[in-house]
Amino acid sequence: MQRKLNLQRELLTKLGLAHPEIGLILGEIADPDTVLESLKKLMPLEKISKKTLEIIRQLKINKYQYNALIKKAPYNWVAKISGFQAI
Repeated sequence: MQRKLNLQRELLTKLGLAHPEIGLILGEIADPDTVLESLKKLMPLEKISKKTLEIIRQLKINKYQYNALIKKAPYNWVAKISGFQAI
């Protein structure tokens, strides 16, 4: 679970360094859909690079996998005891 959270932070850091204009705070977890909407407001969808879209896609997949993982037993017990929450 911690590995998934670290991957989410790492991907958001990459995105924040590539596009500082969207104002991501390094080390924090943000919603991929919100990040994509921020990018769309700043530039047209055609001008967003394929690499950026791939990072957002990876963020969405990782978020889904993490949230699915903490809902399954026995991971839900570990998540509850350790304080892991859904992204």
